[in-house]
Amino acid sequence: MSLPLYWDPILSEEVEALAREIAGTDANAKMRQLARRIAEAQIDLRRVRNARHQFLTDKLNDEYYESHANRREKIAFIFELLGPKAPDIPMPVLSKYFTSTLQGPEKFAIIVSQEAQILFRIDRYERRALSRRKFAIREFDLARLSRQKKSDIP
Repeated sequence: MSLPLYWDPILSEEVEALAREIAGTDANAKMRQLARRIAEAQIDLRRVRNARHQFLTDKLNDEYYESHANRREKIAFIFELLGPKAPDIPMPVLSKYFTSTLQGPEKFAIIVSQEAQILFRIDRYERRALSRRKFAIREFDLARLSRQKKSDIP
């Protein structure tokens, strides 16, 4: 997400198409440039939101996802089983213990809490894109108003 949009030719084309749509057909170079800034921020915003969605979808679809604490507990238990004083536990019980996974809201809550650092970084990118878009829209609107006032003067 830190790479500029123009590194990707497809995103670059989307920016230009959206900028043309925002600026309109009679736009001068300055208005096209201001529209391009809005379009860049909007495409960036979409890219960030898609990244968050893909990240969470991947984690939720990982059928073996579990909490770090649960993973540590299972690893410690494996070492205990390999030790000289290993408890005698039936294989079906062991199998169920080691293959059990989180489901539903509990899984989602664990994912959000464990992956908070990454989600926070994604959120920071989103806030920046929103801010850039807001300021670009303001500047575009001011330029359009100024242009209209100039054209209204006889």
